[in-house]
Amino acid sequence: MWESVRGVNIAAIDWGSEASREMIGEHYSPDVELKHHATGLETRTYRGRDGAFQWLREWLEPFTEYYAEAVDYVEVGDRVVVPTRQWGVGEASGARVELEITFVYEFREDQMIRITDYDTLDEALAAASAS
Repeated sequence: MWESVRGVNIAAIDWGSEASREMIGEHYSPDVELKHHATGLETRTYRGRDGAFQWLREWLEPFTEYYAEAVDYVEVGDRVVVPTRQWGVGEASGARVELEITFVYEFREDQMIRITDYDTLDEALAAASAS
């Protein structure tokens, strides 16, 4: 999935469109679980494809531009750890924000069933190895 958004302003994507729903449907299991707890924010869990859309909308809402790029892909059993570089421009401030977030993806039958984000690659690798 990360390859499909490289160089694309993902804040400009209409996450309610039929095309984005098809993409989510192709890659995300109907019962996908997303756990967001990187970047020091409140830990939140989103469930199902509608939850995936809510997660994307909430994350991208403050930005006029937002880009994400995978740095690497590390297989750990049935999981894939993906460190990313992300940057965006705040709508209200115009300030550029840069961060690194590492995702752990778990798969079943070629669809993501769980996505969890971490502040560091070491945290993500430890979590992926422990499960």
